[in-house]
Amino acid sequence: MKKNIFWIILFLLANGCTNEPAETQYPTSAIKGREIGCFKSPSRSSLDEANETLPTGSTMTFYSQGGIHADELLFSYNGTIWEGETHPRWEDVHQEAITMSYCPPLYRNHQSFYQEGTLCDQLYAQTTTAYGNDIYLSFQHLFARIIFNVSDQLNLLINQIEFIPSSSVISIIPESGEISCQNSTTSILMERNEKGTYTFLIPPTTLSITIRIHTTTGEIHESLLDEYPFTSGHEYTCPIKRAGENPGISTVEDFIAFTHLINGESYGNRTLEEFGEKTGETTTYYLLNDLTFTSEESAQIKMIGMYGTSSTSQKRLFNDVFDGQGHSLNSLQYTHPTSGYYYSGLFSGISSSATIRNLIINQAVYNNPDDTNKSSFLAGINKGKIENCIIRNCEIEQIDEKNEFGSISSRNEGSIINCHIDNINLKIKTIYGNGITRYNYEGKIMNCAVTNCKFNKVQLGGGLICNRTRNGDIQNCYIAGSTSNTSKCNAISLVAEESNTIRCCFYPQAYTKAPVGTNYTSSPSDSLMKYGSQQAITEDNLFQVLNQWALGNGAQLYPEYSFCLWKKGESLPAVLVSP
Repeated sequence: MKKNIFWIILFLLANGCTNEPAETQYPTSAIKGREIGCFKSPSRSSLDEANETLPTGSTMTFYSQGGIHADELLFSYNGTIWEGETHPRWEDVHQEAITMSYCPPLYRNHQSFYQEGTLCDQLYAQTTTAYGNDIYLSFQHLFARIIFNVSDQLNLLINQIEFIPSSSVISIIPESGEISCQNSTTSILMERNEKGTYTFLIPPTTLSITIRIHTTTGEIHESLLDEYPFTSGHEYTCPIKRAGENPGISTVEDFIAFTHLINGESYGNRTLEEFGEKTGETTTYYLLNDLTFTSEESAQIKMIGMYGTSSTSQKRLFNDVFDGQGHSLNSLQYTHPTSGYYYSGLFSGISSSATIRNLIINQAVYNNPDDTNKSSFLAGINKGKIENCIIRNCEIEQIDEKNEFGSISSRNEGSIINCHIDNINLKIKTIYGNGITRYNYEGKIMNCAVTNCKFNKVQLGGGLICNRTRNGDIQNCYIAGSTSNTSKCNAISLVAEESNTIRCCFYPQAYTKAPVGTNYTSSPSDSLMKYGSQQAITEDNLFQVLNQWALGNGAQLYPEYSFCLWKKGESLPAVLVSP
């Protein structure tokens, strides 16, 4: 009997070991990543801002479908990875894991997305991860952001400002991030701030916003921002001004909008009437502040007009007045490709009835080796009037070696008056070097200065006023600084063709080349003179000599122009006095 029992036990043990299924071991994945993407401008590329990161200790909820199943798991960032009670475990080798993560944590039964009536920022990260790989998160903003810029005049009158979006968030589906909204009359009340900038989040849906301004005198003024489709993770800027207040361009977003609208393109719910006022058939557009651009913001600017050289190309010119009012456009970057037969610049072309005045372009960079051969910082071709403008501290990094670049205009057929280019640096080798313009064809360049410009990398030569003048007028201009130009560039023009009036122009004593090339012979009345310590005209009295022409011959011969006067500068012999 004992023997039989022994064998029965052995059989049962052996049989149990043979039939027990082996357990499949699926790998786990680590969750990494804490970068937060910045808000983007609507329908365009993101701004060039440094991305933020979530701090150590941040928490999130994690949802996953497909190869990993997870519902409302809570994780905390430890400085390296996101950790929780369990790591996500793969359950299907054939499916990708489709995940949604929310920081701060978003729960399926989330009750409120608001604090004291204001929508709270909700970050999300959506990923698709192949089997066995770690999960990398990059967070975005789920809601939209709107910024209201109140004009200085109006902001002084504000006690409180109230915003009432027409919709509010009531729920979010965790797996997709889909947002449900309802009609709402909940207001966001803000105290006046000195900057006049009021920012808050709104649902990414089509909505309107009622604005109520409570003044210091107890009055209430109400206006409405009409319905507009707002997009998740995008930022929108809207100006608020008093009725009858001077129109103009106040912000970078305003300027971008202006360049689209002036070309006949739509831009949200913005209109050209915000930026200018019409007198007769001419509209004057005003720049109200100094503006500084990032590289991405520069890329969003549309070149104003599109003026081509061939008979079949467009010839769309700027036909109005742009008044910079002494303000500057800073750090513009010219990288937009344009067709090879078009003039390019901030303005492609300026018509014979148009004027650009009182504008400063500062610290711009031209970097477009595949661009047209006819380019400029300000205007590709000028047929109208450019007056009281300054181009300074700018660099030409990359252009075609045959480029007909001019700092103010590639080709001038109009007038350039009371303008100054200073510290322009040509950083690459080109065939010709040009200061104010490449071609001055039947155009006028008067009462201008070119100072501290570095064109010593030109190969064949150039002129610090222009490269070539034909039937042109160049009067009462002076050159200063950068003696390294003297071996390559003529002080005024490399070539003078046909009939030109070149008078009362002054260049430093160190310049040894003739002020005008191609065997141009000046007469005593031309007054093409050197100045310096050993000359009759010195750095100390040059500004007085320039003023004599502006008040005398200039005023008599050209009554249609208003010539600015000069004064001695701190480091320059003469600087223009702004009107």
